[in-house]
Amino acid sequence: MEVLLLCAGSGRKSWEGESSKRPLRTKGKRQAQKVGAWMGQCHLAPDIVFSAPCERAFVSAQKALKAGGWTSRNIEVSRAVGDGRLPRLQGSGLSMLVAQVSAMRQLISGLQLDMEPGLAPGVLLRLCLTEGVWRVLSRIDPRDLPELFPFPGPDGPERRERPSYYYTQSAVVPYRRTRDGVQILIVGSSSGRHWVVPKGIVEPGLDPGASAVIEAREEAGVVGNVSDEPIGTYHYEKWGAQCHVVVYALEVETLIPDADWEENHRQRQWVSPEEAASRMVQSAIGSLIRGFAIEISTGL
Repeated sequence: MEVLLLCAGSGRKSWEGESSKRPLRTKGKRQAQKVGAWMGQCHLAPDIVFSAPCERAFVSAQKALKAGGWTSRNIEVSRAVGDGRLPRLQGSGLSMLVAQVSAMRQLISGLQLDMEPGLAPGVLLRLCLTEGVWRVLSRIDPRDLPELFPFPGPDGPERRERPSYYYTQSAVVPYRRTRDGVQILIVGSSSGRHWVVPKGIVEPGLDPGASAVIEAREEAGVVGNVSDEPIGTYHYEKWGAQCHVVVYALEVETLIPDADWEENHRQRQWVSPEEAASRMVQSAIGSLIRGFAIEISTGL
């Protein structure tokens, strides 16, 4: 049996809330991503992942898995791991446990290893159980790993500032049919400085269309039917390279009330296709909105 033990990344320095809700700082996210990319290159895909019930551990698990090229939607929250105990592990396969350093020290003390592994935020241990004895196969410290990530992952020849999956994105144009014609729902950007349509990184394990549905619900607070085929694609520069964006249309069926909308700090507004297109910062998405509106209007 092999087990991966990942110490949660560094948490935010100034935090006055509950300890379990202390978020990762940027450095901590980077630590988990670098280790995840290393796991991807070594083809160490966990069969099951247990996370301690705290923000830093869970997000570290998510960041590591996605950087490795795997879905992060099957993480199991384990109180045992949070208390520094081994959960019930599968007899075969590869398990990964993620917890804060203090819990990981307690867990390791019960394994009676033949060496002091030197735990620190972001450190990964690969352990093997043979004839009832645990031993350390490798210790990976994110400080020893490259700062840049392989593209396309996990063994791509190019190196980029962010994990490979960051550069594949999807956007969605929410619309409705009215007596006066098609209307487009636009939303305020996260900064509130301009208007956008929902857009985000496609998570490993999801196709762009499924990702677009999630973005529509989170960023615009709408639910509806997404188009079977994209209405277009475009590229833009970010993180030192080009991001490829696949754009879908979504006919809105339900407008989620503000009280239930995850990102209700954003503004949202129904406007004509031409006004929506003219408000887009990226001209490419504006052109796609105009072309879509002409196509859909012929079916009204």
